[in-house]
Amino acid sequence: MTSETERQELDEELVRELSPGHVLYGSRASAMGRRWRRDDVLFRLEDGRYAQVHLTRREETNPFWPSTDLFASFADWQSVPVEDR
Repeated sequence: MTSETERQELDEELVRELSPGHVLYGSRASAMGRRWRRDDVLFRLEDGRYAQVHLTRREETNPFWPSTDLFASFADWQSVPVEDR
């Protein structure tokens, strides 16, 4: 993250994109980092899990989007090969 402003913008974008039925709908999440050249963002959830989310940069109505991978811990996320996360 380059700034608190960017973190806040990513948090707001996630909320904007979530529709009822999405696995993260209604969850509180905080952006932890973003992969450059991609719209993949790692969020920490209030329950201690982590979610890697591919933001679409538009309001979604299909609960499949934005695509999301959940991890029980930061260590679980780190155990995924870099090219796959």
